Amino acid sequence: STTSFADCFLRYATIHYQKMPGLSIATIAAALLCCCCCLGFTSAFVTPTSPVTAAISKSAETSSHHHATSTSLEATRRNFIDQSIATITATSIILSAQPAVAKEAPIEITPQIVQEAFDAIRNELTSSSGVVATLSNLIDNGSFEEILQYTKESDAYFRRAKLGKARKMLTDKDLKGEAVLMSNAVTFDLIGINRASRPGKENREDQLRYLEELKKDIAKFLELEKTIVFE
Repeated sequence: STTSFADCFLRYATIHYQKMPGLSIATIAAALLCCCCCLGFTSAFVTPTSPVTAAISKSAETSSHHHATSTSLEATRRNFIDQSIATITATSIILSAQPAVAKEAPIEITPQIVQEAFDAIRNELTSSSGVVATLSNLIDNGSFEEILQYTKESDAYFRRAKLGKARKMLTDKDLKGEAVLMSNAVTFDLIGINRASRPGKENREDQLRYLEELKKDIAKFLELEKTIVFE
């Protein structure tokens, strides 16, 4: 299948949002992302020095019993996520009755500040030193170990920092929820490139496919800039 992790995640989150309008998209997205990570759907990021890297090589020698267990886990994954969403629903009701915690100070929103925030993201998409160009060069050079490290670092400084900062500037509450999904889609794209670069699983075709998905997801996020309303 050519469906990316991001596509699956976004589609499933949207379905649950439609079924449960009482919860925000952000809450559902966080729940799904947490469940996916717990179940090994994303396998997180693997770096050259990570103990998980060694485990990958060993996994090729696992017994048929282990294979059967993995198959069973895959078959029950959807039911587990459904049950987890139900748990999150109940938890959200309980948490709503708890004392409110101090909120973060509101971010100052001016045309200049917004432009700078989105320009920083745009630079990662178009600049020769940005995330997209750097990954493209690493893929062309077959630098698999460097890709493993770089995708993990990119998720931290690009997705969490830059996309996270711009997301907080959005003035439309509904779009803020959608922006969470867009941001998580970037993570899934980076994980896809990381997975296609792991020892014994190197796949240039998959690397390039996820790189194209990354470009599209960044471009889609940049469209949010024009929705910001200044007072």
